[in-house]
Amino acid sequence: MHAMGTYLIYVDESYDDDMFCLSALQLRAEDWRDAFRTVKEHRAQLRESHSIPLRKEIHARALVGGRGQLGLNNIGKWERSRIFYGLLELVTKLPSARLYNIVLTVRGEADPQLKAWDRLLNRIDRTLRFVEERERTVRRGIHAVVAQHAPQLADSAELRLSYKGRAIIFADEGRNVEITRVMRKMNVHNPIPSAYGGWPEGMTRNTPTERIIEDPVFRASESSFMLQLVDCVAFALLKREVAPTPNIKKYGIQKMFDQVLADICIKAASRTDPLGIVRK
Repeated sequence: MHAMGTYLIYVDESYDDDMFCLSALQLRAEDWRDAFRTVKEHRAQLRESHSIPLRKEIHARALVGGRGQLGLNNIGKWERSRIFYGLLELVTKLPSARLYNIVLTVRGEADPQLKAWDRLLNRIDRTLRFVEERERTVRRGIHAVVAQHAPQLADSAELRLSYKGRAIIFADEGRNVEITRVMRKMNVHNPIPSAYGGWPEGMTRNTPTERIIEDPVFRASESSFMLQLVDCVAFALLKREVAPTPNIKKYGIQKMFDQVLADICIKAASRTDPLGIVRK
């Protein structure tokens, strides 16, 4: 018997001609039901306050841009920006919510989306590997105490204190075949360059991604509250990274990522960025 930490990770992107942003919302599997209940309650409040049906997809770009989406023609852009801000705040209220973020410059990239997915999957696998190693150290200490004070329970404790972290990916429909192919390849062949000039076996080391379960699960974002939320995260990230238009600047959209989401970013994902944003 192993104690396994299983994570559900929801992924969506936002981009323009200059930047490609990919964000991933991570939740512990045991927290999913509480998280879903929290999101559904928020959506019910939006239905009461702004007549947005629960089944209606909220798409960040259309919501913030004021293009009449959701039947909000009678609601001005200021209030739309407040709805958007509230959705970002909602992400931080979900139990165990954490964020991975990838930002790539489009210019010079043959396929920034697939490159961003490569970077994301590596960071997820590496982070789960780190958590597993940290947990192993902590649990060995606990096992040593059990072995000293209750040796008859030592074997049972060793089994129950072992830890293996795993993740399941959920993504918006689109390039299903190509993204699945990337993940399958990385499960077998995933050369990682050394940060220190080389490995004993050469400049790269094959480090297959072992902690992501199965192929990605692709869903229509209109049927997933969680994918709609991570769409908002990715859009907020994009507006953080590019020069704001007058409309974005007027309502402070470019500042919302840092104002709301900074504390739940997985900062260990990149040692060179204060929020852990992966940029190459």
